[in-house]
Amino acid sequence: MARILDAFPGSLNGAVGLTPEQIALIEEDQGVPLPEDYHEFLALAGGGGFHALRGETYAFPEILGIKESAREILTEAAPGESLDGCVVFMAHQGYIYSFIAPPELGGRTYEVAETHEGVHEGAASFAAFIHGML
Repeated sequence: MARILDAFPGSLNGAVGLTPEQIALIEEDQGVPLPEDYHEFLALAGGGGFHALRGETYAFPEILGIKESAREILTEAAPGESLDGCVVFMAHQGYIYSFIAPPELGGRTYEVAETHEGVHEGAASFAAFIHGML
């Protein structure tokens, strides 16, 4: 993750990293271990101020509880799908949620939206998602 961010000078200007204790709270809230690249991102910018995600809900403490909100949308948009083992890392205006599949399912990012049916494939990893945002 640091290698990707280093390739875009200034991308962390104004970003606030999280403490190990704050990251542990997010992991506890998600109910699953956090992927390494997401964990590293939280340590660098999980407290807010990351310009590429301006306007999105991704920072601590607002990220706490986001998985339950995403589960509600998923139930309607993609009946039969589950967020078990997934990490929900971002919301857009409360109707689009982005999540990381568990490692045994490849660790890709996906998106579910209140306005669309189904789950939509995103990037190959969280690091690739961030790279695409920069």
